[in-house]
Amino acid sequence: MSILRPLPDAPDVDEDDDVLFAWDNGATVPEFREWRRTGVLTVSLRIKWWWRRTRRVLR
Repeated sequence: MSILRPLPDAPDVDEDDDVLFAWDNGATVPEFREWRRTGVLTVSLRIKWWWRRTRRVLR
């Protein structure tokens, strides 16, 4: 039993640009939209996004 949640598969290329950009950068869509709305990217979000991208590569 894995302690980590399963990774989502890549979205379809016909998805909304926000969905594709968020998935490519390791963000969830709400996180990505909040970043675009406020223009603030915290250290914790950078780390989360980096970890999600890294896990995808290590998988």
